[in-house]
Order: sequence, then structure tokens, then C-alpha cells
Amino acid sequence: MANPQSPGWYDDPESPQQLRYFDGVVWTRHTTPRSTRPKTGYGVTPSAGTAAGPAAPQTSPVQGGAPPRQQPPQPPYGQPGGWSAPPAPTAYGAVARTPDGEALAGWWKRVLARVIDWIIVWLLALPLTGYFLYRAGADLTPAFEDYFRQIESGNASAVPPTVTPEMLKWVIAYSVILTLVAMAYEVFFTTRTGATPGKRALGLRVRLRERPGPLSLQTALTRTLIPIGGNLFSSLPVVSTFVSLLQLADSLLPLVNERKQALHDLMAKTNVVDTRRV
Repeated sequence: MANPQSPGWYDDPESPQQLRYFDGVVWTRHTTPRSTRPKTGYGVTPSAGTAAGPAAPQTSPVQGGAPPRQQPPQPPYGQPGGWSAPPAPTAYGAVARTPDGEALAGWWKRVLARVIDWIIVWLLALPLTGYFLYRAGADLTPAFEDYFRQIESGNASAVPPTVTPEMLKWVIAYSVILTLVAMAYEVFFTTRTGATPGKRALGLRVRLRERPGPLSLQTALTRTLIPIGGNLFSSLPVVSTFVSLLQLADSLLPLVNERKQALHDLMAKTNVVDTRRV
């Protein structure tokens, strides 16, 4: 049997003795015996006037006889003996939403917005970080030049240069300043408009899952701890590996989470919504 086009109760493809609810996308797990088919029309979702359950059958007056016998009322949706209310569609192709109906942002849009924001942050921080970046590069460049000369001369045992303690202090200073600028950037925009320039460019906005509007200072700071604050440890051996894995899990979680929340969204109880999606 081909899938119907609109939501409603239809003959169960797996059992002819019952009906199964089709939510407009896929067949659901909600079934009911054929004898309790809704009176609002075969294959049609009950209207608001009949949402409490199947209507009692209509009868016509009987000439010269006893008054028609009324059928007992049927239990409403979700109550014992009645049909269980079908869930909101969450299958592939359905739009995930906040409790008040705003469409959630797709993963690729979130990633692209983050890339745009990091480019902006890097440029904004450059006057503060440029000196430290230059000093780290000045210490590392001669070591790389010597390494490449050894490779060209056929020295197969040449060892690639590593970060020295002298170089590490410049790298750490650079990372700390860049991270603080990024956190200030994120908090400033999400507490005022709910959207950074990168998110605004793609029609995205950050909000509490249960309530729309710009974030509080505490909520905005909480959202920065993993994706931005974790960069403070990017220069530390061993610890940086753990933090990188945590940030990777954070960025990939919206792909499998039914509420499209990353770890930092779960911590702050937020969602990223797509204002351009109906």
C-alpha cells in the first residue's frame, strides 16, 4: 500500500484488523481496532470539534417506533480505552522546533556561522595578538628553515622542530588574548540581540529553549565555556587532546540530538533557531 498524502487513520499495512495513524511523513506506532474508526472521515485527521474522540453515530427518527438508541460516548484521545494522541512528527524530513514552534537551525548553518564569527574575532583581536603571534613565528621560522635544509641535503633522520619553552610563552599569550576577545564578542551580541554577526548573516538566533529573547549574562557565559573557553588549553600537551575531543563532540552533537542542542546548549538550556525557516 502506498503512503497516503495527508495525516490520518488508514488501514494498517501490517494488519487488516486495525487502523494505523499516518503523521504525514511516516506510519506511527499508534493503532486502533477497525471498529473504532473515527467518524470524521476515513483517512482524515479528526477536526478540532471532534478532537476529544470519535463522534457518536448519527441516527434518524424512527417512524412509529421507539426513539433511537444513543451510543455511549467514546473515551477521548490519550485516555484509557480511547485512541492515543499521535505524536508531533519528528521523522526524517520533519522540522524540529522549540516548544513554542520556532524552527531549529540546521547543523551546516551553525558551522558556517561559527566560521564567519571566528574570522571576525581573529581580525578584531589582531591588534592585541599580533605582537605575540609575530614573536612565536620569529622563534619557529629559523627552526623550520634548518629542518628543510636537512631534508634537502638527504638527512633522513632530521627531526621536525617542536615548540620550545621560550616559544610556548608567546603561543600561550596569543591563545589567552584571542580566547578572551572571542568570549567577550559572543557574550556582547547574544545578550543584546541574541545573534552574533555570523549568525545574523545566516538568519540564526540564540534563545532559551523554553523562552525567546536575548540571553542573560550568566547563560551567555555558560555557552562559551566549551567551544571558546576550551581554547585556553590548546597549547598544553595531553590536556589539549582531551579538550579537542570534547569540542569535537560538542560540535557534532546537534547532528544526533533530537532538539538540535550541542553540549554547550544543554548546559545553558538554549537552542539556535532559524528565523528564515517557517
